Amino acid sequence: MSNVPSRVRGVPNTALVAGLSLGAAMAGGTAFAQSPFAADAPAALAVPEVAVSGARPVNQLLAPTGNPRLPNSIQDTPQTINVVPQEILQQQTVTTLEQALRNVPGITSTIGEGNGGVSGDQFRIRGFSAQNDVLVDGLRDFGSYSRDAFTYEDVQVLKGASGFALGTSSIGGGINVNSKLPTLENRYSGVATGGMGPFARGTLDINQRISETIAARINVMGQSSSLVGRDDIDTRRWGVAPSIAFGLGTPTTFSLEYLHYRDRHTIDGGMPIVFRGPNAIGRPASEYGVRRANFYGIENDLDNVTVDRITGRLSHRFSNWLTITNDTRYTHVDRYTALTAATCGGQTATVTYANSCSGAFFRGLNPALAYGGGSNAPYNQVNEGIQNLTTALARFTTGPFRHELTAGVDIAHETVDRTAYPYSPTRPGVSLLTPFTNNDLMLDTGAANNVRNTESTNLGLFLNERFYVLPTLSLYGGFRWTNYDFDYKAGTPGLAPSQNVSVHDSFFDPRAGVIWEPTPSQTYYYSFSTSTTPPGTFFTTFPADTTTFNSNFEPTRNTNHEIGAKISLLDQRLGLTAALFHSERNNALVPSDTVVGDFVATNDRQRIKGVELGVTGRITPEWNVLANYTYLDSETTRSSTAANVGRRVQYVPKHSASVWTTYDIGRDTPWNVTLGAGIVYRSQVFVDTANTAEVPDNFSLDALIQHPVNQNLTVRVNGYNLTDRTNYEGLFSNRAVVSAGRTVLVSLAADF
Repeated sequence: MSNVPSRVRGVPNTALVAGLSLGAAMAGGTAFAQSPFAADAPAALAVPEVAVSGARPVNQLLAPTGNPRLPNSIQDTPQTINVVPQEILQQQTVTTLEQALRNVPGITSTIGEGNGGVSGDQFRIRGFSAQNDVLVDGLRDFGSYSRDAFTYEDVQVLKGASGFALGTSSIGGGINVNSKLPTLENRYSGVATGGMGPFARGTLDINQRISETIAARINVMGQSSSLVGRDDIDTRRWGVAPSIAFGLGTPTTFSLEYLHYRDRHTIDGGMPIVFRGPNAIGRPASEYGVRRANFYGIENDLDNVTVDRITGRLSHRFSNWLTITNDTRYTHVDRYTALTAATCGGQTATVTYANSCSGAFFRGLNPALAYGGGSNAPYNQVNEGIQNLTTALARFTTGPFRHELTAGVDIAHETVDRTAYPYSPTRPGVSLLTPFTNNDLMLDTGAANNVRNTESTNLGLFLNERFYVLPTLSLYGGFRWTNYDFDYKAGTPGLAPSQNVSVHDSFFDPRAGVIWEPTPSQTYYYSFSTSTTPPGTFFTTFPADTTTFNSNFEPTRNTNHEIGAKISLLDQRLGLTAALFHSERNNALVPSDTVVGDFVATNDRQRIKGVELGVTGRITPEWNVLANYTYLDSETTRSSTAANVGRRVQYVPKHSASVWTTYDIGRDTPWNVTLGAGIVYRSQVFVDTANTAEVPDNFSLDALIQHPVNQNLTVRVNGYNLTDRTNYEGLFSNRAVVSAGRTVLVSLAADF
């Protein structure tokens, strides 16, 4: 079996010319106003000029966003942004993006649905899909795969419709990872971790100053592990990420980063949902005594991923009032994958409950499971993407008024080539109570029987003006204009395509609001933001949705109204946040309740309103806390299925919370120890639009004991899910992935 050759096809000339022309105009044009930026205004994207690592503040409100379209601190940005800082990533021994996001309530994970090719990280923010909304250093991270955290400086989640800041989709917001990049400080560190599973992992982080303005860094990772309390769920991965930066501490900086990442892990199709009676609410079978360790797949069920990504970032400060950045990324993701989605339904139009799989189980039998539409034989998929983002930030005055103008061009081009292969022989059956006979089964495949080719280009022009009516009161307004071109072909190899879809559209995503800052440590705001999801957006990550495509479909429109406050206390050590929001999604694309694997475009309207509360930073020099709570009131307010009106939106919990707190005992003494504890909670969620199936609430109690042996060595012991509760980390309409049982890991960290 060979991989399909793939190449990045040329970006349309009009898009390139527009991007280069605007970048040149911004670089060589005259000032927006002759006067320099006023003395009492914020500095313009200052570059650190000292040879230190520049550790980020414990109060994450003071940290930068890492997104050039949002150039201020998190406190100064009028939208909810949750941050998981480097200190907590280390304390919790976080290894993946999904683990990092356990600290951010309001995010749920869904199962990689094989028929669409979206296995990997699949998140929903405030109940809305974020399939294409993972960014690294402000640029899109192309492809669907399970991301490792070995290069992460911190993880930030921007909530609310964010078309201006993130581009198309970004319905509930987006996720931005800030990478570990070179600094002007020599530093050498490594961590070795082992424990239950078994689990073994090692990381290495070397930062070397080369000259007064040049530094290099390399991060390396290797891991071999199995999941506690689950059969046959294994992971083998390694990665290396070298980077170099020039011009550190000068007005012109350039950095180049390369990532090579290999991941091979078992894909878990989940625990089937069963129904205890004809009209009962369905729940995972593990809630009714089925062994929670059961794995219903075969040995072919794996994700074998290779990622190669290179990123170049250029920044030049022309003066105190004007800075221009130009960032470029190329990504190649080669993935070979397969998934078994075993399901056990209740009563249907053609099957009575008494004769159904669920009915047989509750009569004490061991029923055979069906393979849902999400089941697929192996396929090879190659994603190639390139993005160029040029951003100009101008801070200037006109008379007595201050201005902050952000403008630029965002060009992204992506191709996806996928080839599928049938099992030969076909996959054998599996039973609910005894799936073990298939666990070690590796099936052969036949000749390729399906190909899917996707090509998409996004050209975005964005502009935002922040106008200071008073030194403490500002208004802002802006937009992103997007031109969207999309082509999709699918069919049998060697024959004319059976599906040929093209979408060509353009649209505006406006934003506006008001910000009041009575003191430097207080921010109060109202924001209105929007985003657009054009038809075909998810063909790349969910090609099954082409079966219901209609060229007359209107784009999905998303709006968010938010009132919030961000306050820093205790000499800026502690940050408090609060927000009320109201989000609506029109022309929603929803999963079919009758055909597993299909999406249905409707005129449905979904409304989610709620409250976000957060605390970040140090209450005392010894006591650190990161705590967040989210309440989500969701409702389908209009639907083509009348019975769904008034029901909760699927995958949306009403309550979710996370708390992580640590306390240093005997700091700066030989017996220093750090004690930490945390909880992650999510209330019950419905997993279908009709609200007939649910996954119960999650609760995980975690803990930490950490002791620095000396100034260079630290021993850390982490415990996860200490109550050994049955939790669920991935959801789908008829399945749920069981989380790991009680786990203990021990780490030895060296830092020189």
